[in-house]
Amino acid sequence: MLHGYFDLPTFYFFEEGNIWTGSLYTNFNYRITPKKSDEKKELKVDVWYGTKCFDVTEELVAQFSEEYSAEGLEACIADLTKEFEHFKEIRKEKGF
Repeated sequence: MLHGYFDLPTFYFFEEGNIWTGSLYTNFNYRITPKKSDEKKELKVDVWYGTKCFDVTEELVAQFSEEYSAEGLEACIADLTKEFEHFKEIRKEKGF
C-alpha cells in the first residue's frame, strides 16, 4: 500500500515474520523488522544512507521501535517520513 513516499505491505506481512527493506532517491534506505520475544513485541526500523545493503552498512542514521500492531506500522511510516524529510534537507545541502 502506498503511504505518502513509502510503498509498504500491510501489517499481516510482518505478522508472518517477514522483513521489509526499501530505498528512496537511491541513498535513503530503511528496513522494518518484526521483533518478538516473550516479554515484548515491536516493529524495529533502521535507516541508513548510501548505496550499501543493510548487512554491510557502516552507520545507521536512525533507529526506532513502535508497537507491534497496524497502528504501530502507521507510526513507523510517520517516523520514516520525518527521517526522509530530514534526508531531503541534507541532500540539498550536500548535493547528493
